[in-house]
Amino acid sequence: MKNLIILLLFSCASEVGIIKRYESTNDSANQSIIDSSDSTETGNEVYANTDSDSDEQTIEGTVGLISWELEQIACPACMGVQQEINISFAADFHENINESHPTWVPDQGQCVQSLNYLSLNRSSKSIGSSISINGPYNTFTAYKDNANMYQGILYENQYDRNSQYTVSLQDGTLFNFNSISGFDFIEPLELRYVDPSYAFAAPIYRTGSTFWWGPSGSNQTFNITLAVYSQDGSQLLGYVSCSGSDNGMMTIPGNYLSGFPSWSLVAVHMTRYKQERVPYEGLMGFVDVQLFWSVVGTGHIE
Repeated sequence: MKNLIILLLFSCASEVGIIKRYESTNDSANQSIIDSSDSTETGNEVYANTDSDSDEQTIEGTVGLISWELEQIACPACMGVQQEINISFAADFHENINESHPTWVPDQGQCVQSLNYLSLNRSSKSIGSSISINGPYNTFTAYKDNANMYQGILYENQYDRNSQYTVSLQDGTLFNFNSISGFDFIEPLELRYVDPSYAFAAPIYRTGSTFWWGPSGSNQTFNITLAVYSQDGSQLLGYVSCSGSDNGMMTIPGNYLSGFPSWSLVAVHMTRYKQERVPYEGLMGFVDVQLFWSVVGTGHIE
């Protein structure tokens, strides 16, 4: 038995290990974990509460950030994790600042070879011991930690896709945002192999490689990020991260791939991303809501 162990540095919050095993197992290589729920897209309308009897006040600046990520890992054993689906929810409320919160996702039409995790300087504030996040079918609570960040834990079946959520605070104030959904399929099909014996089979061509997903057609951004490692998994060779419209197909140009050796191992992150800026009257500013739905597959440079 031979193990290849490489560090996947792409994960937004922490490091994940990838492990490839060459022995056979009894599981089918063609199993997959893809979102099979109804993926009808909704609009990005923001519904702000108004009160015609109150004095008019201007809502401006940025007073908060919500980051909500669902990640489906096609081969958990390859990544050194136990769960195939991981969900993280974090909210940070702070003093009013002029800038909106940045993201590592490149603008549509751009490819980059480094991932820039930028964060604005701000002073987080407490708005109570917890906040409630209410969807049409499911509700969960995010609790304040010692850094005044609000962290929530939920399961995949508690995620209401393409739905309006209401964030309720303990002082009675609230604001709304709209969730997103995942994919019914991604291609090449080999990206989805769940068996470590067959993982890393998807060819990613040095001359340029095309990926597909669906359903598509939303007004959101779609990003594909490749984390490329040496054949034995001991060295990170680099990244390629490209963003485009959610049209169901994206080609990574060959000039970004030609420098990698053949049979380099690749972790393929396919991510639907949405940023929504919603008004929150409680702090008289806007909250940036960043939503990520990712599927992580495996492949190799060819």
